[in-house]
Amino acid sequence: MFQGLSLLIPAKADPERDAVARAWETGGGTVLRLDRFWSPPDVTPARTRLYGNDTFCLVLAQKLGLTLVSPPDDLLLRVDSDWLGREVRGSTLEQVLTEPFPRFIKSQVPKVFRASVWNDPESLRSECKGLPPETPVLSSEVVTVRAEARAWALDGQLRTCALYEGEGDLAEARAFLTTVAREAKLPRTCVLDAACIEGRGWVLLEANAAWGAGLNGCDARQAALCIAEASHA
Repeated sequence: MFQGLSLLIPAKADPERDAVARAWETGGGTVLRLDRFWSPPDVTPARTRLYGNDTFCLVLAQKLGLTLVSPPDDLLLRVDSDWLGREVRGSTLEQVLTEPFPRFIKSQVPKVFRASVWNDPESLRSECKGLPPETPVLSSEVVTVRAEARAWALDGQLRTCALYEGEGDLAEARAFLTTVAREAKLPRTCVLDAACIEGRGWVLLEANAAWGAGLNGCDARQAALCIAEASHA
């Protein structure tokens, strides 16, 4: 399954990464745990895959000449609005500060600032101090989330799915995310998160890159199959 492939992961112990590493080795691959990731080992890029946090993977991808497979930052603005179950708008930091609050606001580029429900513009302005006014953001109405589920998708099909927050119907979450994986214009592999919204059912929450996503209760072996396709030379 992973014969001839080396998986590079951070050296620091982590239960989810360790589970992926075990699945990788069970499938015949090699796992290299790196401390000094900015100085990568002598590996063949075409036979190397990455799994770890953003900094780890971005630095190694640059050093090794690898391409990371990621969903577009504005995916929620491209998909069927019926899948969102709530109002979601693309905006800029400057614009959103003039709009009504409270709102759930996050940066389009992941982790530029803390994604949260912001009750007033002053709190958001303080959080984003120093960021350019044209920083792209996603803004959505505040809703009540009953449960959250994660699924790993590969070639338009779900490989594994699990509830990771709250209480909800996993079968319903899986059915919804199966539709999204099949019909949305996604990269070859990615991780989809869904939320069960009070009174509205399951909706698409966000999409993440498989090379950096946590398992959140999903099957490590199936996730590893996605990780194997999430970086390439």
